[in-house]
Amino acid sequence: MSEISGDDASLIRQPPAKALSPAKPIQVATPVKSSFDAFLASAGWQYSDLTPTQLRLLAGLLSERHKLLETIQVMNDALEDARTDADHDAMVPVYNRRAFMRELSKQLSFCYRYETRACLIYMDLDQFKMINDRFGHSTGDAALKTFGEILIAHTRESDLIGRLGGDEFAILLINADEAAGRQKAAMFAEDVEKLQFGNNEAPLGFGLSCGVVEWKRGEPADKLINRADEAMYAEKRTRQTRSGLG
Repeated sequence: MSEISGDDASLIRQPPAKALSPAKPIQVATPVKSSFDAFLASAGWQYSDLTPTQLRLLAGLLSERHKLLETIQVMNDALEDARTDADHDAMVPVYNRRAFMRELSKQLSFCYRYETRACLIYMDLDQFKMINDRFGHSTGDAALKTFGEILIAHTRESDLIGRLGGDEFAILLINADEAAGRQKAAMFAEDVEKLQFGNNEAPLGFGLSCGVVEWKRGEPADKLINRADEAMYAEKRTRQTRSGLG
């Protein structure tokens, strides 16, 4: 908590050079004791320089100030919680599309300024709709959460993760080239292939199609997203052809 400066001494009537009868220190609530003592020290006063009335007035003002600061802190915490809720996906603990695009632009500006490489991975879950259709949306939600955990487990705090809608996700890898991005995408795909959902008799899994593109210096966020999206769909078509689904 910040302390009251000496300039705020004007709130208290200037005491006489010496009180008619030295005042004994009054009882000051513990939360404001340090502020009380600091205020007197900054003004060059001692307890005995103030009358009992002045001491009570000062203690009351500092107590009200303390309560006000506590209220402000509570409001700031609530505002931060609201911002976090507004920026994050309701189901998976990653950025939603709006927040991801905002942060992506910020990160690309950073990369441009400091000549840092970056790589974007655009991902789509293959056959995810079959899980929803066969086992219901609760199982589908569980699958999305599990996939989100995989992404978080394989990324750094400096990387940017977002759910762009439905079963589409994106990750910006900072200080990474396309080769590093493809290696990371392969790790995601490997973990996804191990997942099984539904009942033990006829479980279902899903695959992962990834579009990996390296950021071109000066390229805006929306164009980077579009290139990665196109690369992802090209990868999906290739996977479908190989599996005989295309």
